[in-house]
Amino acid sequence: MRFVLPMVLATLLGGAALPAHAAPATPAVIGCPSLANLRILLRESKADPAKAAARLSDSKAEHLGCAVLGKDAVTALVDHAALNGSAYDCVAVRSTSVCQWTVAGAVTPRAPRRGQAEAAKGTKDKSASDKVSR
Repeated sequence: MRFVLPMVLATLLGGAALPAHAAPATPAVIGCPSLANLRILLRESKADPAKAAARLSDSKAEHLGCAVLGKDAVTALVDHAALNGSAYDCVAVRSTSVCQWTVAGAVTPRAPRRGQAEAAKGTKDKSASDKVSR
């Protein structure tokens, strides 16, 4: 019954009267190679990720080495720090070997695919058995 009523209303009203539900916009994930620069950027943008992302999209603005990170590019959580009641994560990104500092919880690393996880486990098991045999 819950599904029939909206369909009937949409048919009678031509579908124009029903509002489309837009997915909530996810905030931009800002990453900086320096935690100090991330904190400066957040302070100057009043901790608003949208303002910080707008600043980073301006080619004439000072970026402090920071960039907007793609959530799918994050491969691992490398480090964590807490300063003055705020928490930060340093994440590994595919495009660089330097970890990028982000606001804690802004992005979570993607879980490795099953084949990758098994290959990593096999490598770890092999190195442990090599140490025992030496």
